[in-house]
Amino acid sequence: MERTLNPILAELLASPKITDLCFNRHDEIYIDRGKGFERLPISQLIFDTENEYRNFVLEEISQSGKSWDAKLPFLDTIFFGTHRAHIAFPPLSQQGIALSLRKLPTRSKSSVTEAQLAAAKRWNASSVPFAMLVTAIEKQESIIFSGATGSGKTTLLNDLTGFIPSGERIITLEDTAELCPQHEHCLSLLSRTANADGFGVVTLRDLVKQTLRMKPDRIIVGECRSDEVIDLLQALNTGHRGTMSTIHANSAKDALKRLELLAMIAARGTIPSALMKELIANGIQKIVHLEERKIETILQIEGLEREVIFTRPVFVRASSSERVM
Repeated sequence: MERTLNPILAELLASPKITDLCFNRHDEIYIDRGKGFERLPISQLIFDTENEYRNFVLEEISQSGKSWDAKLPFLDTIFFGTHRAHIAFPPLSQQGIALSLRKLPTRSKSSVTEAQLAAAKRWNASSVPFAMLVTAIEKQESIIFSGATGSGKTTLLNDLTGFIPSGERIITLEDTAELCPQHEHCLSLLSRTANADGFGVVTLRDLVKQTLRMKPDRIIVGECRSDEVIDLLQALNTGHRGTMSTIHANSAKDALKRLELLAMIAARGTIPSALMKELIANGIQKIVHLEERKIETILQIEGLEREVIFTRPVFVRASSSERVM
């Protein structure tokens, strides 16, 4: 039986301009149209009471196949099949249930050629950085995309998968299903949190290890943020070229430092720093930094000398022009 959503909520969810919808409580709602958050007017409130809002959240959690328990004050899932949902429950969330919704990429039924044309239009195919990245994809270079939340790194990664040769096998690894490669042969794996009793957890690191036994041509990790980094770097140094992932960072240089930090934390002192840097220098070819859905910098990793990772900027966006280095 098809559910009927509140008309105001249905309109907000369907709007192509709204990327994020955040509830701090039933009467404090913010939306983002790509230009920062703005508060929804009182006249457009979706729920009359906090109890009505709570029942809605719990029902949607159930509909998504998840369950809530007081032992699990945070929850990640998918609402309506279209939005990634993160929920924080009281008493950790002091104002009430905090619900953050982010629109997922549309899973298009268009052909690979149509997906390539759409990507080329979105990123301006005639621009130097986009052409440079398409060439890197064809050469099976491993690329890390960095930027802040909403900078466009996942969108760019997703668009570039359309240029991977059709004969290759892609496996995507994510915490939440955001990637939707327009490709003939793609397998998607999702991590899993522990249940209320602390059992059943499957981490991204677990998925990386299993993926290596599944004969992938390309491994795509939704985001590098924890222990999975060390296994991914080892995979990159043992023949798994063409891997792509994203990482949160303020610049391409910062992304490189964060990769090294995450790998060192994951190794827990079992791998020397010099060897860790060698894994990064040999395994990754490019770091692409984005800001406000624009490619700002592309760093080429040149190699390692005396424990220093050498990089060369091959593209830098000036304030009003593009510059190839």
